[in-house]
Parts: sequence; structure tokens; C-alpha cells
Amino acid sequence: MDQVDRKILTILQEDGRISATELAKRIQLSVSATGERLRNLQTSGVIRHFAAVVDPTLVGRPIEALVDIRVGPNNTTPWSELDKVVATFPAVIDATHLTGRFDTQLRVATRDVAELDELLARIKDELGAEETNTRLVLRTIEGFPRSAL
Repeated sequence: MDQVDRKILTILQEDGRISATELAKRIQLSVSATGERLRNLQTSGVIRHFAAVVDPTLVGRPIEALVDIRVGPNNTTPWSELDKVVATFPAVIDATHLTGRFDTQLRVATRDVAELDELLARIKDELGAEETNTRLVLRTIEGFPRSAL
């Protein structure tokens, strides 16, 4: 990956719907060369997929929270199975495995506090969570999340 590829990625992160013609102009390459670079970035896995970033509040899910989960040593269910359960929770918008005291962190977006409470009960029941720690998100800092570039 060279500087031109990095510039393509920066532009796409700002506007994923930019036309190939406009992208080519901005990086000063031909449309065919730009298209080839885009295909290579997708084929190599650098670009995983294209998606719309949705504002949770505007789609009726204004309560965002970070939920840390500690499953505990007595749970013998494989992580792959627990991950499948997490994927069934519609309110979960991001999920990561962690080092440290907690095993997993979920970022969730719910309609209201009652739905958050129901989700926490499901997490405890269906994942066998020994401990959870929930923090409400007050706001996301402008410019985040951002890519690893």
C-alpha cells in the first residue's frame, strides 16, 4: 500500500459514495487506474465493505451504552457460540473481546432505558455473565470513530 492508496482510503472514508471519476480527479490518476487500485484494495481485504453510517438517535435508538461483560471461569461455552448469541441482540452495534478484568465489551443503542434493562437481563441469562458494568454514552467526540489510518 502506497501513498496513493492511503489518499484513496482517506477520501473514501470522508465520502464513500464519491464517483470513480471524481475520485480519479482528486488523486490525479486515470479512471481506469483508480478503478484498478480500488479493486486491489477490496480484493486484498484492506477495504472490507462499504456501509452507511447511521445516527442512532435519528432512527429511534437514542440511548447508547458500553456494556462490559465478564463471563467467569465456570462458563464452558466456547467463545464462538457466545459470539453467535451476541449477534442475535439487535441493540448491539459493536462488540469486541478484551484483555483484563472483562472479557467482552458491547456498544449498544436502545430505544429507552427499559430496553437497555431487558438487554442486560438477556446478557446475564443467555451469556451466563457473571458480572456486567454498564456506562451510558453522553456523546461521541467529533471525528470518531475513525479508521486505523
